[in-house]
Amino acid sequence: MVQLDDLDRAIIEQLQRDSRATYAEIGSRVSLSAAAVHSRVKGLERRGVITGYGARVDVAAVGLPVSAFLAVRVGNGITGDSVKEALGAITEIEECHGVAGSIDLLLKVRCASPVHLEELIREVRLVPGVSRTDTTVVLTTVFEARPLALRPPR
Repeated sequence: MVQLDDLDRAIIEQLQRDSRATYAEIGSRVSLSAAAVHSRVKGLERRGVITGYGARVDVAAVGLPVSAFLAVRVGNGITGDSVKEALGAITEIEECHGVAGSIDLLLKVRCASPVHLEELIREVRLVPGVSRTDTTVVLTTVFEARPLALRPPR
């Protein structure tokens, strides 16, 4: 685990809220100069704490209003790595998590319609090594993509 001080945490929190903020804007919020913020951000990037920047997109506005979670069980003597690689090629899969419990992978997917979701489920089930899927369709999203709470370790 990388050691972070309170200023590092404050800068990261500001970037999570608005990655387009200038170093001067962030500096005014965390009581540092723009140059000091720039130096710390570059250091956090070099150390692999900050891994990238991006935009949040309204999924309905881009034609992908249907969200679902697919629980996937891997079996049939196929390695999980080959399944993960095949799933990585399916663009509708936004997230893929290896999990403990009765399933092996949990997928977050975005689709244009229920019919599109049905086609996607069929495509996932055809991946060699996928032995079972279970789908949960999202009705409403209360929140997602929240900034990480960066409290000091206990």
